[in-house]
Amino acid sequence: MNSILYLPVVRRKFDAEAAGQVMQATLQELDHTNLVKPKEALGTPEELAQYLSDVSNHQFAGIIFHNLTFTDAEFIKLVHEYYPETPILLLAPREPSVGGWLRLNALTGIISSGNYLKSQKHEFEHIYGDVTEKNVINKIQEFTKSASVKQDVENLTIGVVGTYPPGFFFSDANAKQLHATFGTKLNHYEINQAFDLADQLSDPEVHDELEYAKANLKNLDLNAPETFKFVRFAALMKQYSEQDNLGALASRCWPDFFDTYHSAPGAVWSQLSDQQLPTAMECDIHGALSMYILQQMSDSHAATFLGDFSNMDPEDNTLTTWHDYGAYSLANPKYGVEASVHPNRKVPVSPQAVLKPGEVTMLRVHYDSDGYQLIVMNGKVLDTKAQFNGFSGKVQMKAPVDTLVDQFVENGYESHFALVYGDYAQALSKLAKMLGIPLVKY
Repeated sequence: MNSILYLPVVRRKFDAEAAGQVMQATLQELDHTNLVKPKEALGTPEELAQYLSDVSNHQFAGIIFHNLTFTDAEFIKLVHEYYPETPILLLAPREPSVGGWLRLNALTGIISSGNYLKSQKHEFEHIYGDVTEKNVINKIQEFTKSASVKQDVENLTIGVVGTYPPGFFFSDANAKQLHATFGTKLNHYEINQAFDLADQLSDPEVHDELEYAKANLKNLDLNAPETFKFVRFAALMKQYSEQDNLGALASRCWPDFFDTYHSAPGAVWSQLSDQQLPTAMECDIHGALSMYILQQMSDSHAATFLGDFSNMDPEDNTLTTWHDYGAYSLANPKYGVEASVHPNRKVPVSPQAVLKPGEVTMLRVHYDSDGYQLIVMNGKVLDTKAQFNGFSGKVQMKAPVDTLVDQFVENGYESHFALVYGDYAQALSKLAKMLGIPLVKY
């Protein structure tokens, strides 16, 4: 997990002993966070400056600046100067007693810190309260998760294999604008060269991918040439990801896989996505980024799904998301994943499965002439049989589906939305704020 810098600051003329107790209670609550922290609270700007100098060779996803007592803006000014682009969470405890000595005056401190950061246009969040309060812990957890994902995205390289199919203009991306907004880079590969290189891989080089496929696909024909085509291409993509440090893929699929490589792409993308290399079909670069963001948001970096909205049912307020592939681990265990043929081309190997039931978050990194937005929805995948051949899921939405579809079309959203299990809408909202882009929540 990415590192978070914890900076407890204090003016020792206040109740330094009570401030120390607050610091220790906070550290106990943050025990599972990858914190870099001083041994004791920093009591002067000089102490803070020395500590910041000591850790200046580190890259931090975010900073928790803990006003244990009142501190003037000298303290936060130093933090801003050392880390002008790093998201900051301002934290301050409640006053421990009323009716005598003003022991901490931390509320004044957090206001002072916020005043300075706002004047410098430095991105920050804040929460006032004790770490025994649930909302305080939730705020800290959401901040650290969002800041960590922001750093992941800044360090992300997406492998782009080939170009988008005819008419899929939304799959493209302006590399300079993408990098300026997210920090993400693109690494391009030629699709026909990838086909040739995949065919040249030896049996030992593809052994692990074949074993993975055997363990996850029911009724896989181990003698079919398409099976070996599938695992060879998956193995080559893994080689690309390792040699070039790729975190996600956006790849051309049709018509080249069918017409040139003589194999269906669905099982390839399913297997890679299941192995935490989220892969977007139809060379959808922002789709790959959407999948990656959701994967990194989830507590265990769980696999994500990218699908079209292929059906709307106002009676049960559902949208069906579908495509010709999906990570094995997302399948409803009642049915598993069947090795089948592509629904249209009738070419192996393509998965047949239905999404497992559960609460989900859906995301699209949307781009238009006004720039980037994050489009976010929550829903619940129902326990149903497959809606279509391929990989599908019937998602009961919180917003009215007829209104959703109208909004999708009227606002010019892309047809591919990513999906992950769990509710990450609030963390995505914080991520959008850190990135400086709007978020639309349905």
